[in-house]
Order: sequence, then structure tokens, then C-alpha cells
Amino acid sequence: MKHWLRESLLLVAALALLALAVALPPLKLQRERAETVLVFDITQSMDVEDVELDGVRVSRLAFAREAARRALAELPCGARVGWAAFTEYRTVLLLAPVEVCENYEDLLATLAGIDGRMRWGNASEVAKGLFWAVRAARELGSHPALVFLTDGHEAPPLHAFPNFEDVQPGQVGGWLLGIGGSVPQPIPRTDGEGQRIGYWRAVDVLQRPALDGQPPSREHLSELREAHLRRLAARTGLGYAPLRDPAALPRLLADSRFARPAQVATDLHLVPAALALLLLCLYFSPLAPRRRRRTSGT
Repeated sequence: MKHWLRESLLLVAALALLALAVALPPLKLQRERAETVLVFDITQSMDVEDVELDGVRVSRLAFAREAARRALAELPCGARVGWAAFTEYRTVLLLAPVEVCENYEDLLATLAGIDGRMRWGNASEVAKGLFWAVRAARELGSHPALVFLTDGHEAPPLHAFPNFEDVQPGQVGGWLLGIGGSVPQPIPRTDGEGQRIGYWRAVDVLQRPALDGQPPSREHLSELREAHLRRLAARTGLGYAPLRDPAALPRLLADSRFARPAQVATDLHLVPAALALLLLCLYFSPLAPRRRRRTSGT
């Protein structure tokens, strides 16, 4: 009788835990949470196809978007991501950071729409755009990290850093990520609908003044401007890294240095489910007293 009562209690407890696992809502717990605004350079030099994605040559912007898409799939629930776009001299916030699991499809849909058709000008003043991005991230109440994806191509050429006295190193954490090859390439010229209509020629763009003993400027060609991006990273306090593998982006977004404590909805249904499984294993175990009794009675 005692054995039968013990086994019944095991079964009832297991069923109760299974019911709890199904009904248990996410609980808000204090955790370190990554929150990031990703800024995409959508200027025309980002249309240069000099990077590879799974063995296929793609544009720098397509590479940046695909890296972000893959990162979304790997970020843990609770992480928050937002989108912004840079062109001309401004960075515009397109989507404030939202939780990745609850808003996964919306994040993918908005990410797919970030392309050259959003451009409102042909200039590419990266330094100013980066400073505007730091301002935008700083003004968000949640204090997100900033990840700026660009090739560093300045058009017109930059002669001196713009004077943004309110932007100080370390105000915003994050990364300046360089995308592009090392060999100068022609820059595709596109219309307002994003359709390619040729390439920019030397006579079409402002060139740097030729200095004695130096070759003529080639601002109509574009490559990854790493030295310039490293200087910008030092000026803003951001980290710099070339992004050559999309798989590196999730690791950078999950950098613990930029995570902040927050109340995060945490799914704990696996805890009662695991306990229920343990009780069921005990109930059906061949070593249970009921099993031994039936064996000895035959």
C-alpha cells in the first residue's frame, strides 16, 4: 500500500510539474543585457562588390546586412537591437532597439529595406555621420552600444576632423567596423531608385589637391580606408575591427563590456519540465518497488 501511494504521488507530482511548465509565464530577472544600435553606411561606395559571402562576390552593404541578419538569429532572447542609416553627413535612427525574440520578424523585414533607395544625398562625410551616430545613441535613455558599419570613404575628401566638442571619447561604447577590400575599385553610380547607371569618373567627383611628388588623387575609386577608421575610433573611444567574416558580428554584439544590468523576461519552463522528467524516470524505473514486487509474484 505504501509503495502504491508513493508511486501515485510521483505520478501526480510529475503531471503537476508538466502543467506548470506549460503555463509558467516568463519571469523578469536581473540580468546583463546587450543593447545595440547598428548603423549602416548606405552611401554609393558601399555598392562596390569587393567582398565575399559564402564564396560569392557581393556589395559591401549586402555583406553588412547579411552579417546583421545572421547575428539576429544567434543573439539570446532579451538582447535588444535597433537600426540606423548613414548617408551625406547625418545618421538617422530607423528603429529604436527592441527585444530580438519578440520582434524577430519585424527586425528582419526592416533590415531588408535598408539600401541605397533610402539615400537623401550623394555625399559621404563619414566622420560627421559617426559623430551624429554617437549623439543619437547617447540621447537614447537606454544607453545602447553603437556598431557603425562602413568602408570609411569620405566624399568630398576630409581635410580635418569636424569640430564636435560635445562628443568625447568613451561617451558611448561599441565598434567601428570596416567593410571592403584593399584594392581601389570603381564606385557604381545609381539613380534615386537604386538602379545602376554607370560608374563615377574622376571628373565627376572632388579630388584632393595634388601634392609635389605624390600621385594624383583617385577619389572616384574606393577601398577600405582602415587608417582613417582607426583615427575615428580613437577620437570617439570606439573599438575598431575589419569585418571580414559575418560570424564575427554576433560575438562583437555580445561583448560583455557593453552589456548593462536590466530586468529581462526569462523563460524558466525548462526547470519544472526537467523535474517532471526526473520524476517520470523514477516512476517507470525497473528498480521501482512496484516492479520488483510484480516480478517476484510471477
